[in-house]
Amino acid sequence: MKVTFLVYNIYGMGGTVRTVANTANYFAAQNREVEIISVRRTSAKPMFDLDKRIKITPIFDARMGKLFGKNTPLYKKIIKRILMKVPSIFIDKSEDLYHMFNLFVDFKIIAALKKINKGILITTIPSFNILATKFVKKNVIKIGQEHLYFAGHAPGLQNKIKKHYNKLDALTCLTDSEIKDYQELLKGSKVDLYKVENATDIPNEISQLDKKVVIAAGRYAPEKGFDLLIAAFTKVMKKYPDWKLKIFGSGAEEEALRQKIFEEKAYNNIFLMQKTNNIIGEMKNSSIYALSSRYESFGMVIIEAMSVGVPCVGFACTGPREVIKHQEDGILVEEGNVDELANSIMTLIESEELRKQYGRMARKNVEKYTFKVVGGKWDRILEEQLKKNLNKSTKKTLIQTTA
Repeated sequence: MKVTFLVYNIYGMGGTVRTVANTANYFAAQNREVEIISVRRTSAKPMFDLDKRIKITPIFDARMGKLFGKNTPLYKKIIKRILMKVPSIFIDKSEDLYHMFNLFVDFKIIAALKKINKGILITTIPSFNILATKFVKKNVIKIGQEHLYFAGHAPGLQNKIKKHYNKLDALTCLTDSEIKDYQELLKGSKVDLYKVENATDIPNEISQLDKKVVIAAGRYAPEKGFDLLIAAFTKVMKKYPDWKLKIFGSGAEEEALRQKIFEEKAYNNIFLMQKTNNIIGEMKNSSIYALSSRYESFGMVIIEAMSVGVPCVGFACTGPREVIKHQEDGILVEEGNVDELANSIMTLIESEELRKQYGRMARKNVEKYTFKVVGGKWDRILEEQLKKNLNKSTKKTLIQTTA
């Protein structure tokens, strides 16, 4: 049975991209036919390693000089340029990357969805989930993924979710609180709900927790709260000037964050690093992971840090508080409380013994997020959905035969 993913940019970085790559690799290792449809292509190859058997189908090549083929007729170039200037009408305006979509890309996505004629389609953002219910053939099993609690979506998108999610076959969520939200929303529908956490491997090597480095990673976007982390670490460095903060990522807020670092005269202690496809390696050379998100559904980076024995300090928003066990394998602090975040980082700086104690427990507790466990959940989902689809097809055939 073929499994197809629809993702914004498999060539990029971020938790969703890594999760799709990991899950696709897991399916490919089971000798399943796997295809990843990537709306954008921004580099020669994906940032994260993918099994060679996985087919990658980019919809729009955004690389320099790749806008048109060598023999593209002039009229097609003109039409394409016109459509690219028209804002998307199928992607909700509240989606993080709405500005990267346009009417040309809309048409390409819809065409790609209409071509899917068998198997299972897994979509990765609300607008893709909704498009699947509109344009994918009925015999294709549609599994939507949610990475945010319902109230976290903009009102307009909430209305679309209410209208269309009941046409999915299944919906996966990352946390118990999300499951509760969508159970209420989809009450009375035939949509199956599953809690499927992000998964990670457990590396053999761990951090020695002896480097004077605090690490963070993610998109430079307001929801990640890196402005709050910079404010907190400014307090930390005044007491511990030999400690450094490294934030790995990229995004629209980069210049604003650099300006904040400059204003705080923190440029010798706080560094905005280029995004990397080896964040695990960077984590091994750190002693504390700091999570400053204003909201976070689950946080792939949390379990990655825990997998190499790095204790996490983070705001107690929905996702982190389901993963981090306070004062057992990390520290949770009041959401948005910069002083408390700074003090908790300093607590771990001041005690290498406590860092190692939390780090040992983190590595132990993260075992429930390995593919041995999470992969088993995906196996069950596919098995149940295929059985459900077969029963539906059999029932339809019987009705037609009787008629």
